[in-house]
Amino acid sequence: MHIFVSRPTWVSPEFDAGLEVFLTSIRNMGLTPRTLGSSDYPSKAPLDEVIEIMDECKGAIILGFPQLLITGGKIKDYDLESELLLPTEWNHIEASLAYSKGLPLIMFHHKSVTRGVFDRGVMNAFVHEVDLTSPIWSMDPALNGAIQKWKSNCESGNSNFGVTTLVDPNKPICPNCSSKSKPIYLSALPKSMKKFGDWTCSACNYRE
Repeated sequence: MHIFVSRPTWVSPEFDAGLEVFLTSIRNMGLTPRTLGSSDYPSKAPLDEVIEIMDECKGAIILGFPQLLITGGKIKDYDLESELLLPTEWNHIEASLAYSKGLPLIMFHHKSVTRGVFDRGVMNAFVHEVDLTSPIWSMDPALNGAIQKWKSNCESGNSNFGVTTLVDPNKPICPNCSSKSKPIYLSALPKSMKKFGDWTCSACNYRE
């Protein structure tokens, strides 16, 4: 099962070990992490590539690593009273895309990383603040339980919010690729291939 992982292509060295342990653990769960610039490389505009990759995924993981440290300035009319630690802007773009597509989401961010999708209540999603410098952060029993729940949602197609999609009753859908929030319609086979069936799925080649 393919899973979209939103993360920066570069992280500070103190985060490397924990990231690799986490990616290995989700692979051991039978999941295939997909990330633009890591597992997949762009041949067109990055945003178009992200959308195409997500269309092949059943869920999404958002990893908020520190990317920008702001030590002074203003937010609206207020002076910053403390340093501000921000993630890559792609976390916000990719999380919003995944949410709008109805993909089950789980989100982890390093302690003190804030704003946007990592502000609690912005999205109806699991958001966990952890010390991403720890090599074994993903082995915490509480986090493991949340990950297992999220994986179950990916398998069943239950999104974080109630996506209502009108299904055309006159068009057959693929039983393998469709979810409750995202029906995948079958395409009609040409007359020359009618001996193989009437309909096919372009994603998995299912026929009926």
